[in-house]
Amino acid sequence: MLDEFVRYTALQRDQAPLASLLIYLRRKGGYVQLNQIWRDMGPTGGGPFWNQTTLINKLDKLERLEIVFVERRILPSPRAEAKKKTNTFYRINPETAVYPYIFSMLRIFQEKPQRYSSELVDWPLERLCLLASRASSSDPMLGRELDAAMELIGEVFSVGADEVKRMIKERMESRGMIKGRKRVKESLVADERGVGERGAASAKKPLSPSPKRKKIKELAD
Repeated sequence: MLDEFVRYTALQRDQAPLASLLIYLRRKGGYVQLNQIWRDMGPTGGGPFWNQTTLINKLDKLERLEIVFVERRILPSPRAEAKKKTNTFYRINPETAVYPYIFSMLRIFQEKPQRYSSELVDWPLERLCLLASRASSSDPMLGRELDAAMELIGEVFSVGADEVKRMIKERMESRGMIKGRKRVKESLVADERGVGERGAASAKKPLSPSPKRKKIKELAD
């Protein structure tokens, strides 16, 4: 599917609309209703799409390329609850090859102190396809790109390499990609506490005499 996506993007005279649509869905994360996408990406929201037909055609193509998922739900009409209508929702596919690199189509720059903005890079879809095509562990460029990305984060936030690593680690922990030391320590403490409580309960429980000892005691009496 990636090759077909590359061919499709090569046909785009203006790369901004499709690139902006992918970034928009990536930021939203979950399912977004078509009407909401049109409000945000159309002329009302200052988006790059001037008619809804063009937007729907691109979403349909992305669905066929398995870049997005589509879900149709029957919901009550906002004007008349008795009436129901089919609503279409779209969500970016997190398993697609281009998903990890969608934000690479943005250039981050500092407008004012403590304020940052972003804009599309030149030929954003070409950059996206290039990074997605090279996404393999055997590609030596990935390591250098990671170093460059960490350097860029340091420049944007004016922090050192150690702070950048800490920021990345915190983001991975918040997404559940890794388990932090604090969580590991808490789980170990909980396990030790559980073992200690079970041991204390066992120690407090009186031992009942065995039937053999009980019989010997009766004979002695």
